[in-house]
Amino acid sequence: MKDILILAYQISPTKGSEYSVAWNYVIRMSKYNRLTVIYGVSGEHLGDCGEMEEYLKRNYFPNVKFICVSPNRKTNMLNWCNRHNFFNYTFYLAYRSWQKQVYYKVKNLMENNHFDLIHFVGPIGYREPGYLWKLGIPYLWGPIGGSNKTNVILQKHTSLLAQFKFRLRNVINEIQLRKNKRLKLALENTDLLLTATTENQKKIERILHKKSSYLPENAIAADISLNIEKFNTDKYHFVIIGSLIERKAIHILLESLILIKHKDLLIIDIIGDGPTRSLLEGFSRKQNIDHIIRWHGHLSRTEAIKIFNSAHLHIITSLSEGNPTTIWEAMGHGVPTMSFDHCGMHDTICERCGIKIPILSYEQCVSDLAKNIDYLLEHPEKFEQLAYGVLECAKKYTWDDRELFLLKCYDQAIENFKNRIV
Repeated sequence: MKDILILAYQISPTKGSEYSVAWNYVIRMSKYNRLTVIYGVSGEHLGDCGEMEEYLKRNYFPNVKFICVSPNRKTNMLNWCNRHNFFNYTFYLAYRSWQKQVYYKVKNLMENNHFDLIHFVGPIGYREPGYLWKLGIPYLWGPIGGSNKTNVILQKHTSLLAQFKFRLRNVINEIQLRKNKRLKLALENTDLLLTATTENQKKIERILHKKSSYLPENAIAADISLNIEKFNTDKYHFVIIGSLIERKAIHILLESLILIKHKDLLIIDIIGDGPTRSLLEGFSRKQNIDHIIRWHGHLSRTEAIKIFNSAHLHIITSLSEGNPTTIWEAMGHGVPTMSFDHCGMHDTICERCGIKIPILSYEQCVSDLAKNIDYLLEHPEKFEQLAYGVLECAKKYTWDDRELFLLKCYDQAIENFKNRIV
């Protein structure tokens, strides 16, 4: 067994996204290693660790030690605006300050503890490399992402403020990728780098000359199954899940629904909540498509899985993503995904398990969504064909295979470290 120090800023046994990335990693890899897990949040904001602390009082993990690094006064001050939903970008200053706290915490831990390896698991964004790479022991970072641009074509009907933010992010992203000195130092001292998408892999190698191994940030954690009874129906259930924010671009799907000829065959389940919900609901009423949409708001993971179990198609319309956790939930239940052909979806979805729509123009994207949905509704046997294709493709993305891959990564990182310091 190796003694591994894990840095996972967000972690939770009940939440999705980055929280589940870290949680699944800890549960799976603790079967083979002794893990010391440094984290900073299990709730909404930095320092909100109550959920994990309560969970750990009721549950014991024999090979895992969890350590919450609470924000100090400086970090809390820097995060005040973000916590109160005012000028949220100050979070990055707070997060950098917290990373410094983590560095000194781990440095103290190393005085009385031996670690074979440090693994910076999450969050997956490359922009804040932290400081643990300075500690002089084998260092594994990733999977990381975030170097991709937010697609300009798909931004067309977002608000002017959102378009400004997206385009500003694209500019700043390029500057950070090319000019961040600490990022370059961190990569130089990273013994093995993992990248979450092939787009990120190619871009980091091209710009920063750092080779990496491709590995999506999450995988299918549960048993793969398929509810075949759902195919005996005269209604077809589509599911969209995620925060209702402009980056998720749910409005593109709603615009495509206007064009669909077979609306009477559809039920659209939208799981999630957020600031754009009232606008989206208003648009659907105005366009007379609200009768085929069910707005669920936030649901527990158990309730969401019930909807996945009866779904015929999962849809992603995001402007930018890594690999959404919902892809793995969908695959785990034999549900094909329809998405635009970019980000992590470009790597994960193929013609056997889903439908990828090229991005040529905004109008073409809306039209192609509608045409593909109508085609499926006119040829319902395709739902079942795709579902069985998902079952085959899903075998490539199980946590069982991922465990073996990561164990090899540990050995490789340690070997690379030995060669680096010679």
